[in-house]
Amino acid sequence: MLFSTILTDDSLWYNKNNERTVIMEMNLWNTFGAVRPKLERQYLEPEFAPDTGEPPEELKRMAEALVREHSGEPRIRLRAMLLELLLTRGRIGVDPADWFADHLDADGVMVPIREHWRDEARRAMPEVAARCAANSEQGLSLSQLDLSHTSPDWRNVLKLGPAGIRDRAEKALETAEDGEAREFFAAVARVYGAMCRYIVRLADEADRRGAVRVTGALRAIAERPPETLQQALQLALLYHHTQELEGELVRSMGCFDRLFIGFYRRDLAAGRLNREQAKELLKFYWTKFFAQTQGKLWGKNFCFGGMDGDGSDACNELTELGFEVYRELRTVDPKLSLRVHGGLPEKVLLQATECVCRGRTAVVFANDEIAKEMFVRRGKLPEEIADFIPVGCYEPCVMGKELCCSMSTLFNLAKAVELLMENPAPPRDFGELLGRYLGVVREKLDDALELTRRWELRWPEINPSPLLSGTMDSCFEKGRDVSAAGTKYSSSGVMCAGLGSAADSLTALRILLFEERRCTWEELRATLKADWEGREPLRLYVSGRLPKWGNNLPEPDALARKIADAVAERINRAPNARGGFFQTGMWSIDWAQRYGGMTGATPDGRRAGEPLSKNLGAAIAKDRRGVAALLHSAAKLDQAEFPDGAVLDVMLHPSMVKGKEGPKVVADLVRTYFEAGGLFIQFNILDVDTLRRARREPEKYSSVQIRVCGWNVRFIDLDPAAQELFIQEAESKSC
Repeated sequence: MLFSTILTDDSLWYNKNNERTVIMEMNLWNTFGAVRPKLERQYLEPEFAPDTGEPPEELKRMAEALVREHSGEPRIRLRAMLLELLLTRGRIGVDPADWFADHLDADGVMVPIREHWRDEARRAMPEVAARCAANSEQGLSLSQLDLSHTSPDWRNVLKLGPAGIRDRAEKALETAEDGEAREFFAAVARVYGAMCRYIVRLADEADRRGAVRVTGALRAIAERPPETLQQALQLALLYHHTQELEGELVRSMGCFDRLFIGFYRRDLAAGRLNREQAKELLKFYWTKFFAQTQGKLWGKNFCFGGMDGDGSDACNELTELGFEVYRELRTVDPKLSLRVHGGLPEKVLLQATECVCRGRTAVVFANDEIAKEMFVRRGKLPEEIADFIPVGCYEPCVMGKELCCSMSTLFNLAKAVELLMENPAPPRDFGELLGRYLGVVREKLDDALELTRRWELRWPEINPSPLLSGTMDSCFEKGRDVSAAGTKYSSSGVMCAGLGSAADSLTALRILLFEERRCTWEELRATLKADWEGREPLRLYVSGRLPKWGNNLPEPDALARKIADAVAERINRAPNARGGFFQTGMWSIDWAQRYGGMTGATPDGRRAGEPLSKNLGAAIAKDRRGVAALLHSAAKLDQAEFPDGAVLDVMLHPSMVKGKEGPKVVADLVRTYFEAGGLFIQFNILDVDTLRRARREPEKYSSVQIRVCGWNVRFIDLDPAAQELFIQEAESKSC
């Protein structure tokens, strides 16, 4: 069989008449299966050419010397110089068997310098640092600079290319209105000029190594915007790695099907590529992200589907192709987000739910209609729904216009119950008790938000970000870096953990103290302080017999709504220090376990140190009335008031989704939840026997995936405590 490769005007391959032609003697395609094991270990066993640059130890020495020499200069200038150093002086490597080149031996150089600057800021505000430490140590809240939840304007990255962004910055520098703008534009021009030189270095090394797959694409994107699918994927990969080298994690790769469809269609029309070859490119590309973390971190988010600005469906050929590749890869990373709306083709939804039913559960479903209402309430434009992306796990953001910083503040709603119980004065009635609880929440939230503001004021001196900022139109319009509120929307997310645990605790307090009068305030305070010791019958009664959130019961559901409404009102109206507002997130990810370990016994029957309820879900094994009841409870919340996101985790037994009807069962659950007002939903398909066998014989069950909370891992990679929690939950679903 003869194979072709991707050809452009920059291709190195010509026939004897110097005309563009297909490769007739090089079998470049259908190699993924053969090289996949090596690809998956490429960052564990990197191959760098020693003569292409300096080793990391020398780069670190050079970077430290540069910082000392330019210590009095603006930080954004210094950051640009540091990134330029790494891109132009670091060792590189190119694998001839790979369709993409990206290896740069420069990790661990810039982040320590940034953390030194953060330490300087901490020492400059000792009172703030002490309050932050106290709140964090008791498991109440965390106030911080969130540098790990960002997304560039991918449209500009692909439309302009690094050379185009460099040129744009150089032109803007000529008419900069003030000194800060001049520093900003100069820094952007410097880092994108360095990125162009870095790409040329990779192309030269590819030539030397005979890496014919990548040379033409590299030379093309060093000079102009990408024109082919391979070039566009290559540029996206290099941009991703370069931004993370700068110091901000890239937590969304944008709406993949919309961003890349033009390249794909042009390749097909020109005969440069066929569908199977496009799939192979995507497999090579996505394997890069798995290989970086071995599937043990948070996953890389690729978004699909959704509405355009006019409300029409935006799915295209790459929507189907993307989920097809994901299903075939059988990997935990990347993770996919599917934006669902009334006009989404049913075949697209069923393709995604088919993946879920077959154990490929690294998929979160997002409700475009609720997201659009949420955007409008927060002052965003209705048509900006077209650029809605989940950042991180499921934190809404407007690509190219918003820096959402979705974990600027973390808050433990269950810890507020523990603090409530410290008051020795018994409440007269439940109304007073509820008022006390909400008072504690408001007081502690206000303190946490103020501490976050104090940190945000320090952002420009800790982490200016010229590479990320260079992709944003609003940063060019303002002449300001993202760290100086350059984006159109500068939001600060507040993750609120343990809603279900808090609602269950307040329900128990009402019943125990005021309805059944099984104990007094003083007795219950002593019982909780003793971690239920000596009161096991009472604990079992509370844990097993009283109403719990997640069962479509009026008492706990109404209390959860009151808590959520009060929290959202407090947070969403609070200005941050970057010209925007704080945003409520009703989710917890793995902080349900971490905060649980720092929270004492609670009135819902939970012992000290046990996990809290996760995300919008019930406490472990407490959703006893089935999945429909769980969905109804969560849908009673006004989820358009959670602009920082809210997700419901659903665990199903495989018997519920077996056979041809399985995907429709999951699709119906998604549609039902979204029609009732849900924002995000995700699934685990697990049975307890399989998990127990996997724990005993991990070598036989390496393919079993777990949707941890916003990302997937292999079950065998979880620590024993986390494995036990999933076994407990799966056991409750098998009854």
